[in-house]
This record gives sequence, structure tokens and C-alpha cells, in this order.
Amino acid sequence: MLTDLVINPFGAHLADMLAVAKAADGADVGAVWVTDHFSGNVVDAPWSRDPFVCLGAIAAMTEHVDLGVLVANVTNRHAVQLASGINSLQSLAPGRVRLGVGSGAAPDSRFSVEHDMVDKDLGDLATRQAMLRNTIGQLRRIWSADGFEAVTDGAPMPTVIVGASSWATIEIAIELADGVNIRRTARLPAQLERLVAADLPDGFEVSVLDFFAPGDDLGARPSDLIEAGVDRHIVTMWPARDLEAVQRLPARNI
Repeated sequence: MLTDLVINPFGAHLADMLAVAKAADGADVGAVWVTDHFSGNVVDAPWSRDPFVCLGAIAAMTEHVDLGVLVANVTNRHAVQLASGINSLQSLAPGRVRLGVGSGAAPDSRFSVEHDMVDKDLGDLATRQAMLRNTIGQLRRIWSADGFEAVTDGAPMPTVIVGASSWATIEIAIELADGVNIRRTARLPAQLERLVAADLPDGFEVSVLDFFAPGDDLGARPSDLIEAGVDRHIVTMWPARDLEAVQRLPARNI
């Protein structure tokens, strides 16, 4: 099981985010991800950072670690804009780019504050899931130049990962994507049990989003995830606070 890092952009300075990514590039880390939020209000922080600007800077200073957005909010990002951003990142980090997508926040959740700021109607769960399905379909058409010509540069379509917290969204991932990322909640054991029993496509990747607290062993692989056959343990961290923990990880075998 790989260990990945999600760099929190809330109240972060890009220099600190780059320092974490540089340390991860030399460490036993599978991928570095950046979340997709434009307002620090989500966590009562003074600002956030654009994920594609951050990932472009990270791509230019790393050589080994995979890079991705976890997850791009399809309610706010049209598939064409999303494809352009991801494909631009591919030009800086060929073969290292991963694309996470999600259906957007539930109304009245703490994440919906961003949608309120830009007057986006989130709709009910079925509406958001329909938009997710449509976006994944459009992304595949864009990379195959089927009705969306001259958007990407011929690079292969990156691995598509769906961020999910409900089984209904996990099913969309199994049907349409290359993998699923599930937040660690009380429902996780039951969801992983159902995934073990499911007929998954060849190469389908299962990852779990977790949180890092000071004093935790960042390099530890949780036994419950290993036993469930999880492919990636994705750990969310704050760049300035957690840099030393990343620097203590075992070195990458190159």
C-alpha cells in the first residue's frame, strides 16, 4: 500500500507547499495531491490557493512523485476547463498526473459556503451525481477528441479517481472511473467490505483519505486498510506544520 500526501492550501504559503512536495519527491511517497478550494472560509482560514497553480509549481521542481488534484469540484469546473488545466500539468510532468473528481458539496455542509459565494445551485444528490457522470463522460470525449477537438495535446488520459463518501457515488466510480477515494468515516469498514466483495474492473484502485495529527507516524500503513486491500493511504497535512514529519519518511528507492 502506497502512502500519498494531500497538501492543504488553506492559509498556506506556496513556498511551504513546495517544501513539502520537494521532501515527498525524495521520500517513500506515491503521489502529492492538492485540494480544490478557492476560499479559506471552508475551514475558517484567511485564504486558500488554486490547485493548478500549486501543482504546476510542484511539477517544475519534482521528478518522481505523482501529482494530482483531490478532488476537482465538477460543480465549479466545466470539463473543458478541467481538461485544459490537467493537460497543461501533464506537459510539465509527463506520466505523473492523476485526476480526482468529485460531485461537489451537499447543501448546508461546511463545504457549500464556496457555492454560496458564487451563487451556484448545488441541487440534490441525484443532480450532483448526474453532473459527475456527465463530466467524466465529457473528459473521456475530450481526450479522445470526440466533439471536443484542440483541447489536449495528445498526452494519454490520466487516471481518473472519484472522491466518494456514499456507496451510490462509489458505484459511479466503479462504473466510469479508474479508482475511488473514500474519506475515513464511521461507514468506511462497511464500504471497504462491500468493495472487497464487488466485481471491480481490472486495475481499479481503492484509496482512503485520512488525516495526519502531530505525533502520528506518517509512514505507518494502517492494518485495517492493508487487510481490506486498499491501494493508497492518502494523508491530509498542513504544509508548514507537518514538513518535518515528511522529511522523516524513509528515502525513495530510485
